[in-house]
Amino acid sequence: MTTRERCESAIRYRKNGANCAQSLLAAFADVMGITEAQAMAMGAGLGGGVRSGNICGAVNAPVMILGCACPEMAGSKAKAAEITKEFQRRFTERFRHLNCRELLAEKELQPTDTALELAAGDYCGLLIVSAAEILCGMIGEK
Repeated sequence: MTTRERCESAIRYRKNGANCAQSLLAAFADVMGITEAQAMAMGAGLGGGVRSGNICGAVNAPVMILGCACPEMAGSKAKAAEITKEFQRRFTERFRHLNCRELLAEKELQPTDTALELAAGDYCGLLIVSAAEILCGMIGEK
């Protein structure tokens, strides 16, 4: 699946009512070796920053996806930290924050052109599509 197709898939889940984490987990379910239903169930409680305004679903779901795409994370805390921090670095480069509460308050988002095209006015959609692009880039580098 191309990056564009992943992004389209993620935003389609969002438009059908999925939260940020569910949208990404479902769009990358094949990478994790799980079903769409399992992805939706796994991400159900992660929306809204684990329902507390903390780490955004567009951040915590990609870390789980990367764990499946990069099996070396399982055997090395250092590798897990390195890959997780790299995703966070790339995400905060665009959005400055990781927490849902802060992201929702941010007025100066820097989404990608693809995110602007596909998410068209959906604030969380911008984060989802941009996170999908970052994920595709990182998975492609592995």
